[in-house]
Amino acid sequence: MGEEEEKGKMIKEPLLSSPKGGLRTMPFIIANEAFERVASYGLMPNMILYLTRHFGLGASTATNVLFFWSGATNFMPIVGAFLADSYVGRFPMIGSGCICSLLVIAFSPPPSKS
Repeated sequence: MGEEEEKGKMIKEPLLSSPKGGLRTMPFIIANEAFERVASYGLMPNMILYLTRHFGLGASTATNVLFFWSGATNFMPIVGAFLADSYVGRFPMIGSGCICSLLVIAFSPPPSKS
């Protein structure tokens, strides 16, 4: 009987002393997204200049690259969240994202000499 009483006590006791998440975390999430958007919009003019001057792309091609980059950066978090939640897991997904970012930087082409 002692074992059953312990199981009953364990179920009734809350796991956390205070609730986490919910409305308390919303300002942090909103601020994070707002700062991410500000950084993204601040990067766009610099990216156009970088693509035209260092990579030698035309203005229309650089604009198209930036358009597709912006679309991918807005869509890929949904794909990443689905993969992390369904198949891979949170920490392995973060690790593989870091490794992919490092590989992109390591294997990027050198700037053009024009």
